[in-house]
Amino acid sequence: MTDRERLSTLQSYVWTLELLGEALVQHDEVLECEHNPQLSFRNTAGIHQAIRIISRLASEQFAKLEAMKEEGER
Repeated sequence: MTDRERLSTLQSYVWTLELLGEALVQHDEVLECEHNPQLSFRNTAGIHQAIRIISRLASEQFAKLEAMKEEGER
């Protein structure tokens, strides 16, 4: 994978994290306003798990970019 591809992947991960974060905010607002039984702890847990997975993947890609940068400086 090239640097440009890694950066593009990281960018898509970050955008996805932003969308998931916004979903959590909206979810919290709905729970506060409506106490909607259709929105469950399971939904929230799923969003949190997705955030953790995407964060880990982004960290791995960033570490690879950093390692390549260090190799290039030697």
